[in-house]
Amino acid sequence: MGKVIGRLPVVYDPAARRVQVESSAEFVETQLLQRLDDLAHGQPLRLTLTVEPERKGRSTQQNRLMWALLTIMADAYNAGRTGGVTPEECYLDMLEKYGAKVDFLEVPAGALEILRRCYRLVHVVEILDNDRCTVKCTQGSSAFTTAEMKNLIDGIFDRLAEMGVNDPMVTAYWQEWKEP
Repeated sequence: MGKVIGRLPVVYDPAARRVQVESSAEFVETQLLQRLDDLAHGQPLRLTLTVEPERKGRSTQQNRLMWALLTIMADAYNAGRTGGVTPEECYLDMLEKYGAKVDFLEVPAGALEILRRCYRLVHVVEILDNDRCTVKCTQGSSAFTTAEMKNLIDGIFDRLAEMGVNDPMVTAYWQEWKEP
């Protein structure tokens, strides 16, 4: 597959059967046309147009909030215990509950580095005989839409409430989260 030259947001109007560049994309359109002129060197340039629906990914703000809440969750699980649950383990548990595809695999221990190149998260669940282990692998929430991420964060708040976590930071995060 070739290199992406640029992305130009457009809107398809089925009533008019027209594709129109979004008005907010004027700057992007100008930049894209300049880039195409540079590549064309005054000659016709063959391009392939790929059409796909716009997909809004999760926001950085959502990601930061999620990890802050997962850290509080892990601390609550570990209260009064030595060692224990990590925020990553809480993350894997919540991902599994709220829609992320999770694969459980039995692999040679030496294959962990290969798996880490294929999956965003690889968590060893159990060490087995013959230098093998069971792992839990997922792409994580990076591919989540903002709506999917909202579901996950709402679920984390619900889990913290079920656990009886009474932390002023959670209350502050909740109030900020629920503001329109």
